[in-house]
Amino acid sequence: MDDDVIADLKQFIAATVSQQLELFSGEIRGEIRQLDEKLTAKIDDLSSSVGEAINTTNESADSKLEDHEKRIKKLEQKTA
Repeated sequence: MDDDVIADLKQFIAATVSQQLELFSGEIRGEIRQLDEKLTAKIDDLSSSVGEAINTTNESADSKLEDHEKRIKKLEQKTA
């Protein structure tokens, strides 16, 4: 093999490797984008669930507080 053939092989190998890296890079970007979308959707679902749970707990606490206030008023009226 002479220097020209070796130079051509080096150029061919470099071009092939570069093309493959670009393909893999594009595929990886696509997969990362899909994962990002899935994670974002899951985080949104979890946030909604947590918000609903907090609202339910707050409503329950408010209801109990109102019941206690009614009971205290009744007791105050009985003692007066």
